[in-house]
Amino acid sequence: MQRRDFIKGTCRICLLGAATAALSNLAASCSPAVGKSAGDLKPVINDGKIEIPLSRFESSSIAIVSPANYNYEIAVLKTTDEKNKYRSLLLSCTHYENQLTITGNGYVCAAHGSRFDKEGNVLKGPAEHNLKTLKTEITNDSLIIYIS
Repeated sequence: MQRRDFIKGTCRICLLGAATAALSNLAASCSPAVGKSAGDLKPVINDGKIEIPLSRFESSSIAIVSPANYNYEIAVLKTTDEKNKYRSLLLSCTHYENQLTITGNGYVCAAHGSRFDKEGNVLKGPAEHNLKTLKTEITNDSLIIYIS
């Protein structure tokens, strides 16, 4: 094998490795970085309510909930300003009710580009309203989210 062929082959392998690493990083950046992962909790809705164990918030202040047979995910945030206070955001764009994509710093609507921060506030339109907040309450060792 000539030196030139060796260098070409080695460069191809390096480029292939670099491309694979870049694609892997790109895929990871597109995955939900808020909380654990999208759908890390898949509870069943009973009587318009979802129950989540409070122990879920021991290691993270956010959880993404994907209720069974429900069109949207829900972001549940443990607030830092008050002890045992939680806020649940319906991940439905307020512009045209599309499912939002979770990013490392908030939520994005793929349909028209609306952006929301982690707390559900509009950062960029066309959406004009913040995300809908769902009522929550604590009972025993669980957080109850009211869907209806």
